[in-house]
Amino acid sequence: MRVLSLFTLALLACGPSVSEVRMMAAPPREANCELEFLQLKVQDVAAGGKYEILGHVVLGQEGVQDPLDPKYREQVRPRACRMGGEGVAVMMTAVAEGGLGQHGTSIDYVVVRKHQEPTASTKPTKF
Repeated sequence: MRVLSLFTLALLACGPSVSEVRMMAAPPREANCELEFLQLKVQDVAAGGKYEILGHVVLGQEGVQDPLDPKYREQVRPRACRMGGEGVAVMMTAVAEGGLGQHGTSIDYVVVRKHQEPTASTKPTKF
């Protein structure tokens, strides 16, 4: 476990890292679109819930970081908008502690849109 923490810190020491995972295709929105900051419950994103998960934006940074820091919003917003997101929530924040008192933070922002009923163009077709 200690080796994993040191490895994570070594990766984060190089500067902020950003990764995206898209789970659903949606039309992109403007890069500076308006997004709601949400506090989601499991029921909100479960089958038949109020929101659909479009994807995740995951940021990693050396040190202990605040997920609501404006510098992270600047990183997340254009990515969430390109995914077609209408809202963002912090899914998880993890802080890894390594040797010599060093820390690294990973923040998982979930990107959602309001649930939409399937239309003729989004219904499954044969592969």
